[in-house]
Amino acid sequence: MRFSPESSFDQTDCTGCSICEKVCPSDAIEILNGYPFFKIDKCIACGHCGVFCPANCFGFDRVPDSEDICSSEKYLKLLEARRSIRHFSTMTPSEEEISNVLSVLSQSPTGVNNQGITIRVVRGTEAVEELLRPVKKLLRILDCTGISFLIGKLTGMSAYLRKLREGSDVIFREALVVLFFHVPRSNITGRTDGIIAAATVMQHAVTLGYGTLWNGIAEKFYLLLPSWHSSDTKGTRLTAVLCMGYPEITPKWKAPARDYLIKQY
Repeated sequence: MRFSPESSFDQTDCTGCSICEKVCPSDAIEILNGYPFFKIDKCIACGHCGVFCPANCFGFDRVPDSEDICSSEKYLKLLEARRSIRHFSTMTPSEEEISNVLSVLSQSPTGVNNQGITIRVVRGTEAVEELLRPVKKLLRILDCTGISFLIGKLTGMSAYLRKLREGSDVIFREALVVLFFHVPRSNITGRTDGIIAAATVMQHAVTLGYGTLWNGIAEKFYLLLPSWHSSDTKGTRLTAVLCMGYPEITPKWKAPARDYLIKQY
């Protein structure tokens, strides 16, 4: 349900402080006669007016106390514990478990509060194998034309293609849940919303004991395989593919820190 400031606002405790007008990102609020006037045609239903209202005139729940919010130290430990998983167990997460993992999307930000993220969930052995069939068919065609040999040489993926040809699932790594993240093609922020959503889900999955794998290979195959497309995601673009499941092998030690650059301007 999209937030409606006009229907949620109760002027009983309003002091006319104009904070709601100040924080509104779309200039949809104007203080008139001491109270906010909402320009519904400009409102993006982001809820900023209510979140920052000192009198809680919009009836929002209070934000968690500081001690209940994940500390910087705990968040860093979460990131240190996360590793890409390429060996998943044969136990399939239930639909309820997947819904729980995805529930964090209710707090995932989107440009101008578009809220247009769509997640296509492929779950179970048969469903994932159905995704692999056209890949193997495409590889046979490339083998017959000699193109796969050239691709392997030019990209250094000869060993990868050989394993795929031999029947190994080097695309989804035997994961029994594959999540396709889509955003509207008309999205003002392009692919960004979907990438943020996938990262949010990945981190939430780790806190619940699941393993994940960002799957750039599957993103490339998506462009080549119309059979992977669904009518449910018509008018959208793929932004990320995330494999998820119970890890067969779990990390025991913290990996070395990664290098990065900071350039001040």
